[in-house]
Amino acid sequence: MSFDLYRADGEVIRYGDDARFSFTATGHLVIYDGAHKIVFGQHSWDRVEEPVPPPGK
Repeated sequence: MSFDLYRADGEVIRYGDDARFSFTATGHLVIYDGAHKIVFGQHSWDRVEEPVPPPGK
């Protein structure tokens, strides 16, 4: 099922039928769009940068 994400700054991001979403325990929105994982903050739906584990961990 496709859906739109309406951000606080007025931007609308459209996701297709292959996209899925869930929420973390801290209220962040996680969108899986094909092979990509995008994390958004809960207040204005800004993208959140997550630390990437070092290679070999």
